Amino acid sequence: MPDFEHIYDVVIVGGGPAGISCALECHESGLDVVVLERAERVGGQLSLIPGPIYNYAAGFFESGETMRNELEKVAQLFLTDRIKTGCSVVSMNLAQKEIVTDTGVFRGKTVFLATGYRLKEFDLPIPNNFADDVLYRSGIYRESLKGKPIAIVGSGDSAVFTALDLAEYCSHVTVLARGETFKARPDIVAQMKNHNVIEAHTSSVVIRLRGQESLESVIAVNEKREFEIKCTKLIAKLGYLPNTDLFADQLQNARGHITVDQNFSTSIKGVFAAGDIVHPGYDRIAFAAGSGMMAARSIRVFLGHTP
Repeated sequence: MPDFEHIYDVVIVGGGPAGISCALECHESGLDVVVLERAERVGGQLSLIPGPIYNYAAGFFESGETMRNELEKVAQLFLTDRIKTGCSVVSMNLAQKEIVTDTGVFRGKTVFLATGYRLKEFDLPIPNNFADDVLYRSGIYRESLKGKPIAIVGSGDSAVFTALDLAEYCSHVTVLARGETFKARPDIVAQMKNHNVIEAHTSSVVIRLRGQESLESVIAVNEKREFEIKCTKLIAKLGYLPNTDLFADQLQNARGHITVDQNFSTSIKGVFAAGDIVHPGYDRIAFAAGSGMMAARSIRVFLGHTP
C-alpha cells in the first residue's frame, strides 16, 4: 500500500520499455521512483509481438515474449518493490501530480506517462456465437489452429508477422488489407506474398461473418466483387490506440497522442511522457526505450540535479 504522505521524486505510469527504461535511469541517479503497472507483469505490448525482433541494437530476440522476460529480469533485479504491478489507475490530477489507483493515491514531484497503446477492436458487430472466433492475439492459440484455415484483417507489421507465424501451423491463411497496399515493412510483405500457404488481398473489407454454432467463413468485398473466405478464426490486427483517455484532456495532444518537446516535456511543467503515446514519435521499441531514458534526464534537470 502506498504511503499517503509520501511524495516520490517521480511517479511513472506504465511498465513497458519506456517506463522501465526511465525508471532504471532514475533509480541509478538516486531518485525516489515508483512504477505503476496495471498488468501483473511489466513489458507492455511486447508479449503481443509474435515474430522475431531484430531491429533492436541491444540484441536479437526470438519473440516479444522473450524480450519481455529479459526486461522483467532487469526490472526485478534493480527496481524490486518500486514496481507496483496489478495497480490500475482510476484518475489523475496532473497539475497536482496526483495519481489515484485502486490501491491508493500516489503523489510525485514529477510524473512520467508511458501508458502505451491498446489494440484497436473490430468495428463490425460480432454475433455472440462467434465471440470466441474473433481474436486479437494469436500466439497462445497456435496449437489449436493446426491444420485449419484462418483469416487475418490488417496491413501493418503485426498482421504480416502473424500471417507468417501462423502459416507454419494453419492449412491456409488469408490476409485482408483495407488499403491499396500493405503498410508493413517491404521485406516481410515480400515473404508473405511468396509463401505458398498465404493468400493476400488489398482494398478488401470484411462485411459479414457466417457459420452455425461457430465461425465457418467471412464475406469480404473489394472494388470489383463480393467473395467468401473459408476460415475457423478471424484475427484482427487493426493497429493501436494510445492509452491516454484518463489524461489527454489535461494536456496538449494530437488526436490522443500527447504533444511533447525535444526534452519529452508536456504542456504541464513537471509532467513528462514518452513511448508510443507521444507526438512526435515513432512506434518502435528502440524509440520507447530511448525516449524513456531521455525523459529521465529531463526529470533530473527539472528536480535540480545535473543533466
